[in-house]
Amino acid sequence: MIHKAHSGKIYDTAIIGGGILGLWAARHAIKRGENVVLLEKRKIGAGASGGFLGALMPHMPDNWNAKKQFQFEGLDTLEGVITELEDETSISCGYRRCGRIMPVTNEKLFGQIERRIKGAEENWQRRYTMTLRQVQNNDLINPDIAKFGIQDDTLSARINPRQYIAALDAFVRPRCDLFEGAEVYFLNVQSAHGELKLANGDAIIAARIIVANGYEAYPLLQPFMGEANDGKSIGRGVKGQAVLVDFAHNDDLPIVYHDGSYVVPHEGNRVAIGSTSENDWQNGTSFDEENMSFYEKAIELVPALKDAPIIGRWAGVRPRNTLEGRGTEPYFRMIEGHKNLIALIGGFKITLGIGHNASNKI
Repeated sequence: MIHKAHSGKIYDTAIIGGGILGLWAARHAIKRGENVVLLEKRKIGAGASGGFLGALMPHMPDNWNAKKQFQFEGLDTLEGVITELEDETSISCGYRRCGRIMPVTNEKLFGQIERRIKGAEENWQRRYTMTLRQVQNNDLINPDIAKFGIQDDTLSARINPRQYIAALDAFVRPRCDLFEGAEVYFLNVQSAHGELKLANGDAIIAARIIVANGYEAYPLLQPFMGEANDGKSIGRGVKGQAVLVDFAHNDDLPIVYHDGSYVVPHEGNRVAIGSTSENDWQNGTSFDEENMSFYEKAIELVPALKDAPIIGRWAGVRPRNTLEGRGTEPYFRMIEGHKNLIALIGGFKITLGIGHNASNKI
């Protein structure tokens, strides 16, 4: 329930959603000196941002385009941004530029990898590399899968999503009005100030509204954006699952990725394994024990994890924009015809690496 002292207040910025993008938008607005309210339907980090995986992997560096450039800029600058956030909050985000290895399954891929290596030289500003090498004894990857070697890059990194959320929350919460359990069901942006109507009957007034609540942003924004999209849906939610296992390791292992399966070593002898992409789902947060093919593929990819006990299970829904491109592009801009309404919706599977940049562009 919003306290009456806040219900008549006019905020500079109202933010819907307490994930990575909403928290970063709040952080930037606070640093600009704005009066901010953040409204989260459940709890901070309850959505797709609060999973286990934390893989910060770049798109392949060949066939370069604006999306890849933007993601590169995010991954390149994130380390410094995280250091600043950790210094301010004394909370570790579990960040490490660990790199990534991917098996080369047949020699037909050599030409493609050669183009990627050249693309990395041209587009990663010679600060990061991509190479083709043979499997080494300390690589956890199954050599039978990597018969023709490994594609290795030094740009990929990992972060602990929940610690990252906790650090942003620690900065934002004492510096703005933050309400959990506050569900926004209707937006009115016809006047100079926007109005957010909540399911409990309360209302919030703000000079501008930032909608950053993941896939649940689509029904809120559809009335304002559907016409520009020929009446079609502007996006959909895609469910994902991951597990966390306990596996003793040195904190120097790279991410292992192959055929949609992620193995992400984290500090504290934790390894995250994911993930699925389900378009047809009923309960977005219910873990489906029968849908564990991603785990089975990961064990085949990294056999050393076979006996590692599963200590956590996660299921959540990621946003997939259908406004432009193939649905992997982030969408952050003012809604045409509504200067006080801004959409801030993540890119499919890349939001953790670009959140600080995306929310600073609005």
